[in-house]
Amino acid sequence: MKINRYQFQNKNYQIEDDIDFSNVTFDPTHIRGISNTHVTVTGNDYDDYLVLNIKIKADVIGVCSYTLEDIPLKVDISTSLSFSFLEEDEDVIHIDSPIFELDQYILDLIVAEVPLTLVKKGAKLPSSGDGYRVLSEDEYNKEQENKKDSRWSALDDIELD
Repeated sequence: MKINRYQFQNKNYQIEDDIDFSNVTFDPTHIRGISNTHVTVTGNDYDDYLVLNIKIKADVIGVCSYTLEDIPLKVDISTSLSFSFLEEDEDVIHIDSPIFELDQYILDLIVAEVPLTLVKKGAKLPSSGDGYRVLSEDEYNKEQENKKDSRWSALDDIELD
């Protein structure tokens, strides 16, 4: 979605668009995909600053942390982003041109909105399976205390005078 900051000098100016994130590669343990992203942008241009009010509605496919199954999510975001040509201001996003792409900022907002740990309704952690066991941290620490390190066992046979 291209933004021309000078169009926002008109107070009633508004942009609505659908953005396609189907070609974006995500972390497969967090998000599988984003579809049906609809964005509405209004804003105000103040000489050195551009403040955009952004509303995002997106359908996100998340991943269950327990079962790795897909979890459909509806994301609804309302936020403001501030842009500026001034480099010395750290509180705003620096832009070099009055026309710039907003897609990456929208993608960042959507990804930040999805929790890192998602659990599908009814999903439970496995207790154990073929070739693995699930232990609590206390159980693991107790096993490590009782375990002998085989790398050092050859030194036990050496007699020193």
